Amino acid sequence: MTDQYKLYILDDKIQEEDFEPLGTKEKFWFHMKDNDTKQYLFKYSRTDTGEHWSEKIAEELCKLLGIPHATYEIASFKGRIGVFTPNLVSENHRMVMGNEVLHTHTVQYPNPSEESQTYVKVKEHTVTRVLGCLDKAKIKPPLSADNSDLSSSDYFCGYLLLDTLISNQDRHHENWAIILNNTTSENFLCPTYDHAASLGRELKDHEKEERLATKDKCRTVDKFVTKAKSAIYKLKTDKKPLSTLDAFLHATERKPTTRKYWIDKIIDKINEDTINNLFDKFPEEIFSKKSKEFACKMIIENKKRLLSHEIK
Repeated sequence: MTDQYKLYILDDKIQEEDFEPLGTKEKFWFHMKDNDTKQYLFKYSRTDTGEHWSEKIAEELCKLLGIPHATYEIASFKGRIGVFTPNLVSENHRMVMGNEVLHTHTVQYPNPSEESQTYVKVKEHTVTRVLGCLDKAKIKPPLSADNSDLSSSDYFCGYLLLDTLISNQDRHHENWAIILNNTTSENFLCPTYDHAASLGRELKDHEKEERLATKDKCRTVDKFVTKAKSAIYKLKTDKKPLSTLDAFLHATERKPTTRKYWIDKIIDKINEDTINNLFDKFPEEIFSKKSKEFACKMIIENKKRLLSHEIK
């Protein structure tokens, strides 16, 4: 029997602190009452979505693929479900969002301090600019990275592979960051975080059932996953951002070794058995059978799409 994830009830265990203004979802920082040395962020799931389980699945896929990542636990607070995660920033460090990094290290990137700036549909947020910035600014790989042969831009390509696999549509310039050591001034790519906008988390079970069973080629799961957009552009003159798959392919177009590394990972680690074993850890009150079936199908279809572009 696979060990199941449990739902943490936090009502009497935490001390609420500051509201977190970044992003569009409600969230707040807290400490556990019996241990005030570690700070956590609680993020509420929006009503009638699977933002809690999609976040946890993304974490588990990162573990399988060797992608540095934030960790999450599914929890309830005052009757509302969500996830909580340890603060990624340790003492004497600070997180610098991608838009600030790009504004500092590249030419003519919008100033994040201007009130008119948003985190979506920023056409200067291009694949080439992000990867070039990581390399040019000599930003190191995440501290939790386990492969010393990969650069920070190589790991960012891994983040884009994950986005493709789960159809994550939220890789905007505040959903990646660097960690700055205030003492040494060293910069590190932040582990990937915030993957809730993925795996059809907004669809109702009846629509998932219809898409799984339909013979309408425009409504199938394999058609559905092709619609996922990355929030990253190829050129700043483009009207629309790249698809999640095209973002990964464009990022690794001149990095064949990097592409092969990540493609080999999904060949080795991602199959129906590993996905089913992962999903079996979720009790049905957290993750319905139909949502499991649909999310599994999405991952398998996205794997097929990635393999169809494999460099031999």
